Amino acid sequence: MFNLFSTLTRPFKIRRLKKEYNMLYGSSGTAAEQSLRRQMVYLQKKHPGRSEEWYLEKVVYDLKRDRGLRR
Repeated sequence: MFNLFSTLTRPFKIRRLKKEYNMLYGSSGTAAEQSLRRQMVYLQKKHPGRSEEWYLEKVVYDLKRDRGLRR
């Protein structure tokens, strides 16, 4: 049952993480999308085999850490 719930909620979590990144990035939507894409490619090379959700969580976490923000 948990696996089904996780599968169903994943698209919503991915959208939320992308929106959070865009807000934290603080630039135009296009610039934020390009930056996110670069970060995702970098992490996929550094940590292959992870889920899209994991990469997004890592990118948002790193951005918050670098800017001195808390969760």
